[in-house]
Amino acid sequence: MSFCRWIVLVCGLVAAPAAALPLDPLGDPDQFRRDVEEINRAPLPDGEPLARAIGDAVMVDARVRGRCQPKKISIGKLDPVTLDGMITGMIVAGQVENGWIVPVKLDDCPPADPIHVLLLRMADGKTLNGIFAGQGESLAWPTLSREALRATVGAASQRLRADDPQCAPRELTPTAVRVTGTSPDLGPSQYGIRLKGSWNELWTFEPCGHRLSIPIAFRTNGAGGAYWDIDQGGILFVK
Repeated sequence: MSFCRWIVLVCGLVAAPAAALPLDPLGDPDQFRRDVEEINRAPLPDGEPLARAIGDAVMVDARVRGRCQPKKISIGKLDPVTLDGMITGMIVAGQVENGWIVPVKLDDCPPADPIHVLLLRMADGKTLNGIFAGQGESLAWPTLSREALRATVGAASQRLRADDPQCAPRELTPTAVRVTGTSPDLGPSQYGIRLKGSWNELWTFEPCGHRLSIPIAFRTNGAGGAYWDIDQGGILFVK
């Protein structure tokens, strides 16, 4: 899914604010921490509502990207991304209650990396909405992943123009992402973000039958964000 399509879907989901648990990132840090912990004490989405929201997101992605449309999926562990900047902002605005990244295996499709769905529980505490959020094992949280996607798509498009000018796909998304290295001080995920360390990933695209792999390095900034840098010299293009 393209960067623009991803943004449009999110904005469409949160157009109507509603009441939500108060969360003030600019207030008392201890109170903010307690509020985040309280949000994550709520029971996780499960059962038929979870399956329906994830299944709908999977099918939308399959149609948009022209991929296999599975009849059976396996839903992995729900990892909260409460402290992702976008999710925090939506909670503060009273639009959602919480968000999670959910890996999904397409059981009856050709072997491929699991896809990831950003699952949002809306502020009514019941409604669930899922949005395709990538494919592979990236450690990048949703906001960071969106920024990296825009950069890697730009690098991929530039390389395609040089090596195969006839290849002009309508949308580019990775078909595989691999973590290729982590620093010894890489911190654990804290409600979706990391505050320490760095890591490297390899993002692979497959436009027009080619295989295009782009190395990208991430370095946390200690404040909930991260810097990223594409290794232009390490880009591999296979015709």
